[in-house]
Amino acid sequence: MASSVAILMPGYPDAVGGVADHTDRLLESWSSIGYSVSVLGNITNHPKSVAHELARGDIGSILIEYVPFLYARHGLSRFPARLVANARSLGIRTTLFVHEPWVPPTRLPWLVLSPLQKRQLLRLARMCDAVVTPVPTWQRALRVPVSIVYSGSNLGRPGDRALDGSKSSCPVVFSPFAAGLSWSWISTATAKLRTTPPLTVLGASANQFREHPVTGQWYSPEWDYRGWLPPEEILGALARARLVLAPFVDGVTGRRTSILAALSVGARIVSSTGHLYDDFFGDGPIEVVETEQQFAEAAQRIWNTPDASGEQGRRVQWYRENLDYQILDERLLAIVTGKAQAQAT
Repeated sequence: MASSVAILMPGYPDAVGGVADHTDRLLESWSSIGYSVSVLGNITNHPKSVAHELARGDIGSILIEYVPFLYARHGLSRFPARLVANARSLGIRTTLFVHEPWVPPTRLPWLVLSPLQKRQLLRLARMCDAVVTPVPTWQRALRVPVSIVYSGSNLGRPGDRALDGSKSSCPVVFSPFAAGLSWSWISTATAKLRTTPPLTVLGASANQFREHPVTGQWYSPEWDYRGWLPPEEILGALARARLVLAPFVDGVTGRRTSILAALSVGARIVSSTGHLYDDFFGDGPIEVVETEQQFAEAAQRIWNTPDASGEQGRRVQWYRENLDYQILDERLLAIVTGKAQAQAT
């Protein structure tokens, strides 16, 4: 089998967002251990011609980054399935990474789109040699053998200096525009803590936060808005946080890169359960609660409890043993190249 690998990521390298960042990281990680890796960002060519171009380039395996809206405005596209069919006919191994499956039928247009996207994805999953996802609930929904590979943090490894410094004077929220972030819970918790300032927001300026259609209603001029910072500065701010607030409607899962970045520096985190909650994180160094009241109480208790000696270092060690991106990327590469079998875990 050819040793070169390709990644399908529409819009790359100009695309922005978590999936594009994941692709960037895989390109760097896999290249660093000796693989020839290319990224396909153009899906305007016919899938058959793309597959033949891959074969001529000695590509033995292809990873398909999948979020439905990557491929078409309404999340419905025949390109991935046609590419897989043509690639497999030429002996190219295909692996599907399902970052997001289909839209939930919570809005009127999605009552039609959701079942169509689901049908499309289930067919695509059956066609591929292997399927992976970062969410166990989706593992069961895809109806084929699926391996769990967490997305991991896209901010890199924190330097030693990131872990040094005095703790901040207020709780921290990172990636404020993340889908499903429960701002009502955060607002309730910060009101109980009564710190000055009440909250530090990493990833948005005051104007960006105020003008955003979701977060705008929660805007407070008293909060400290840091805007988007370089990765090292973000990790440093998370490392110095006495508390990171990260409640999500659907729960903490392996796709929550904001939580994973905070875990990488041993931050104290309070998060939430939900319909996609992953029990794996309940065994880790995260405080996980079920209700808004419990969230506020947990935040207050953690804030008022000094960190035990060496506790932050132990949290960092747990992260490195379980979620370090090098471990995740090598696990994914083994599946993509066929050196490990994709199977339910």
